Amino acid sequence: MILNKGLVFLLVVTGAIAAGLAGCRGGDFATVEDHGGGSGPVNISQMGGDIDVADAPNGVNLNTMGGNIHVVNVASFVKAHTMGGNIAIDQANGSVDASTMGGKVTIGSANGAVKASTMAGDIKARVVGASSSERDIELSSMSGTIELIVPKDFPMDVRITLAYTKNASRSYQVVDSIGLIQQNSDDWDTSMGAPRKYIRAKGRVGNGMNHVTIKTTNGDVIMKQE
Repeated sequence: MILNKGLVFLLVVTGAIAAGLAGCRGGDFATVEDHGGGSGPVNISQMGGDIDVADAPNGVNLNTMGGNIHVVNVASFVKAHTMGGNIAIDQANGSVDASTMGGKVTIGSANGAVKASTMAGDIKARVVGASSSERDIELSSMSGTIELIVPKDFPMDVRITLAYTKNASRSYQVVDSIGLIQQNSDDWDTSMGAPRKYIRAKGRVGNGMNHVTIKTTNGDVIMKQE
């Protein structure tokens, strides 16, 4: 089926919303202003275009083949995937799973486990709230800076791997206020193709209940406590 530009099908089912938008034109988009009356998550999957969700108290499953994803407020989980575009989640009172093939990921506030990845772009994530149960954090970029902000009393076991290639345009570093132990590799590693060296950092805060894993190439890693 071929749909004309701008044509949107919105299907409302009990406990969920599913929005489908066909066509890969850059001007197409899906918008959900409020889903406060439903009992299930917002489900949107489309062939192309931006997705913008203002309020989703029961979680969101979002997927677009090419476009930006923006979630303002979700009182539960977030699953967001785009093949090419930025992902921005302003506030999530639950877990976040966000991935893009090319773009940046910004998580303004997450009170749950966080998993974010991009093939090319920066990641910035802020974790809030007490940690009475395990809330693992996994951030990875193939090329970009990663910044993570956590509460001062956030118990965690941290493992960071920063790779930089021989032809990198500048030097990169791990910056933290936690007192991580850092180790630099001496030799160039060619097992991944382009010669690269590594900066590895590790450390523990409190009982180390939450596992924090950060990996990037040709980008800084910044960890802050607030």
